[in-house]
Amino acid sequence: MINSTQKWWGVVALALMCFAPCAFADNSLTMTGAGNNVMEGVYVGPYYATVNGAANTPVICDDFADETYIGSSWNFTPNNFSTLGSALWGNQTSNYDAAAWLTLEMLSLNSNPNNAAKVGYISYAIWSLFDPSALGRLNSTELQGVQSALSQVPSNLTPGQFANFLILTPQGCTAPGTCAGQEFFMLVPEGGSAAVYLLLAGLSCFAAMLFRRRRQGPASSRLA
Repeated sequence: MINSTQKWWGVVALALMCFAPCAFADNSLTMTGAGNNVMEGVYVGPYYATVNGAANTPVICDDFADETYIGSSWNFTPNNFSTLGSALWGNQTSNYDAAAWLTLEMLSLNSNPNNAAKVGYISYAIWSLFDPSALGRLNSTELQGVQSALSQVPSNLTPGQFANFLILTPQGCTAPGTCAGQEFFMLVPEGGSAAVYLLLAGLSCFAAMLFRRRRQGPASSRLA
């Protein structure tokens, strides 16, 4: 006999099987704003995008090697911090954790226009974790600001601390610098988690496949 718990796990298994081939194939991001913070001629974020139809979503860039333009769109694959999956910079767990911690600092400072310089230091600090060449355009004062931001990152971070983050990795990249857009961090709305977000997407995919199958009706048994 299958009890209710077994039935639930059966649904989850089906959702995950569905999620694997779907892999958020229809996930799309359109850049809508660069924010107001600029350092050395570069918008440092947070940026704003429409993510799967959700407008004005703050996104933070970790990818200095690629470029993004307002109005450009691309499909992405979402990764969480526990697995990284197809993340652009590979299995650099400690760097992704540090970047997420800095992202939270950036978002907390961004509400005050007087913090524009600190936001810029944090953005370059995030970029430098994966691509140190990003620092080549900064002057000595700015470099000190970046180093100060990096020095504040705790040494004992774990992926579990960032369960409410997703990494939005452009599809079709073969290496940093070859992407249709940049890789971004997205903070899942308060009260949610990346794992739940991914699971619900899998369930939605399963429901869509089931609905389509019902509309198609049973396959014909006729032979040619």
